[in-house]
Amino acid sequence: MKGFTMNNKSDLQKSLEQDAQRIDERIPVSAKDTAKIADRLRRVMDKRGLSNMQVAKALGVSSSVVSQFVNRKYKGDNDTIINKIVNFINSLKRRERRQVGKPKHVMTTVARQIAALITNTESFSDEEGKIGIIIGDGGHGKSHCLRAYAKANRNTIYVELDDAMSIRTVFGEIAAQVGLESYGTLNSVIRRLIDNLKHRHIIVMLDECSGLNVSMLNKLRQVIVVKSRCPLILAGNHGLWNTVNQPTTRRGHESLDQFTSRLFSVLNLDKMRTDKGGDLYTLDDIRKLYEYGSIRLVGGSAQALQKICKTPRSGRLRTCGHIITALHTSNIVKRTKQITAQFIIDAIIELDLPLKARLPLPLMDMIKDEEVCPSIATVG
Repeated sequence: MKGFTMNNKSDLQKSLEQDAQRIDERIPVSAKDTAKIADRLRRVMDKRGLSNMQVAKALGVSSSVVSQFVNRKYKGDNDTIINKIVNFINSLKRRERRQVGKPKHVMTTVARQIAALITNTESFSDEEGKIGIIIGDGGHGKSHCLRAYAKANRNTIYVELDDAMSIRTVFGEIAAQVGLESYGTLNSVIRRLIDNLKHRHIIVMLDECSGLNVSMLNKLRQVIVVKSRCPLILAGNHGLWNTVNQPTTRRGHESLDQFTSRLFSVLNLDKMRTDKGGDLYTLDDIRKLYEYGSIRLVGGSAQALQKICKTPRSGRLRTCGHIITALHTSNIVKRTKQITAQFIIDAIIELDLPLKARLPLPLMDMIKDEEVCPSIATVG
């Protein structure tokens, strides 16, 4: 691929710069303009169903500041709050432009497998709960599928963990999602959870669980599965699976026997195979995910994305999403309504994605005809 200089930028680079520079609102220069921004913010909030608190969190101010501003009663630092609001509105508009026509949730092969694991784990939870585990490196779409399932099934709660959480914080987050007070000692939070959950039909789904240790897994088993009788779904990368599979003969790991005895099903996305070729996502999945906004995948591009999705530690679906979103800003893609395999390779290189260092050679071989797959880097 031909290189570029500051005076010879590719179509993709120029398009991304133009998108970044495009603004819908400008910093007001008069009191009349400030009133227009207040009205504009109210319309934005009404259209998207945003509360004062949600906007306040995004701006880093109090909800009372937002309320005063939209009602034209704010007496504080006008320049600062207006600057934040204008940038907030423009950021929302940029995101909306990139989301036009994009499907919110696609039932891919992986999504169906995840939904089946959750449903089956729930249906086999009778006298006590059962445990389902979803394993996969970053980019499989685990979190997206879990959130979509929780949104569609109101008897489900979804909690995203992080490595800094103590077991007290984990149970506090679960309590908050259930609608309980999360204050107090660990024992008081656990008691409230057990008293509430054992009488309800609730699926507890915890995401980003790779930081959980054996002791935390055991406490979750005791409280959620045994005493509350709820099905428990855990999702994480290979770190979670390594923890579950540690020898129970090690001191302090004896409880893993009890944990694995409640384990109903494991979905290891890193090892999953959907056909003889070992493709995690079918070409139909790829097209449903990335053909939107009237732009089609041609010239081996669907196969190229499929190869990225099956490459370990590539970012899989997440990386594909970054590439396609960037290409949708390209002038040549907007004009031709097509994305080729060469465009995908160019985008990986020009965005300097980590995948560039281990681009599968077959990606290059898939470009059958350079005549119909022009390079995005050389089109002005």
